Amino acid sequence: MKTAIVLEGGGLRGAYTAGVCAWFIENNIEFDIHIGISSGAMHACSMAMKDVKLLHDSSVNYSVHPNNVGWRAFLREGTPVGYNYMFEQILTKELNMTADRLRSIDSLVEFGIYRLSVQKTEWFNQHDIDDKIKLLQAACTLPIAGRNVKVNGEWFMDGGVTTMIPVERALEHKVDKMIVVTTKPSNFVRKDNGPITQFLLDVLYGKYKTLLQDFRKRKDVYNREMELVRTLEKEGSVVHLQPSKDFGAKRFSATLEQVQNMYELGLSDCEAKKESILAFLKK
Repeated sequence: MKTAIVLEGGGLRGAYTAGVCAWFIENNIEFDIHIGISSGAMHACSMAMKDVKLLHDSSVNYSVHPNNVGWRAFLREGTPVGYNYMFEQILTKELNMTADRLRSIDSLVEFGIYRLSVQKTEWFNQHDIDDKIKLLQAACTLPIAGRNVKVNGEWFMDGGVTTMIPVERALEHKVDKMIVVTTKPSNFVRKDNGPITQFLLDVLYGKYKTLLQDFRKRKDVYNREMELVRTLEKEGSVVHLQPSKDFGAKRFSATLEQVQNMYELGLSDCEAKKESILAFLKK
């Protein structure tokens, strides 16, 4: 019986995912495969290392720091999100998310990264990690919010360009059961990119025609993936966990209280469903 946990991204809303992952660690529940997109990639790695402190501190204590989001981040790095600050200062130096630790993970951890030279999302795992964990940084770096990340002469960005809830990737591994964690409340409706966002994307990535098409397809992709989650849940092969409350946290905007509440909600939502989760994984 092969099991997987599938983690959507969500920026600061990923604090919910971190809480969910911490609950599974604290309840000694392990998975054969961890698959994450965007911030979900970072949390998948933290979960596979069974590091609750890393999950909490990265998603709560440091996520809303002015060096990570806002004007100070922009002044330091020239982008709205301080990805260099998070990965070079916090994750590696403060929280000990090192290449050696990542490579030593026993279970499989996969994350999607968009390779600009071929304009498609490719899948990497912990054994592909470079010494400075730049591949993982690329997996989390959203366009406009941050700069493309160069690794071994190639440019990469967040694989969320083409997949936001990587259930189909888990199915390619022929898993029998999945826990799928998404970060938006049940009433969330994904919309097309706003005109300003789309204009910036068109200007910044004008020479990448396939990429621009992928940006415009994201709403349809998200809806298709969410519908697949619902179908698999009805069939009994998926347990879907998503926030039972909305604390108002946004992808790039939240208070310390909001992300702490999201983290604790991840824990409490799992605890409320503990019997059904355990029954699902044991059957």
